[in-house]
Amino acid sequence: MSWVGILLCQVAVAISSRNIGKSAWWLGPESNPQFPLVWALPFAITVAGLVATQRPRRYTIFIHLGCVVALVGVAIGDVSNAPGVALLEFVLAGIALLVSLVSLASRP
Repeated sequence: MSWVGILLCQVAVAISSRNIGKSAWWLGPESNPQFPLVWALPFAITVAGLVATQRPRRYTIFIHLGCVVALVGVAIGDVSNAPGVALLEFVLAGIALLVSLVSLASRP
């Protein structure tokens, strides 16, 4: 359920960044938006973490950590253009890391 919350927060970041006029790099400016596969990238990363959670295996934590690293990479792309948006994306990556570590600790 936590990865669903992260996904909803990403939607909020996307909408908020557009509303304030500082679109994330993966959205692009409103007048010239990015290709749909590019703006779907952060959401696909989060969905991968969600799917991995639904079918837990020994390697699920590695998928989660890979998703966290990918989310950090997405946030790094916004540091120069939209630092506020990048900060929100870093916070989401941190939350995803905490969710991953808690799920690791709760394994039997």
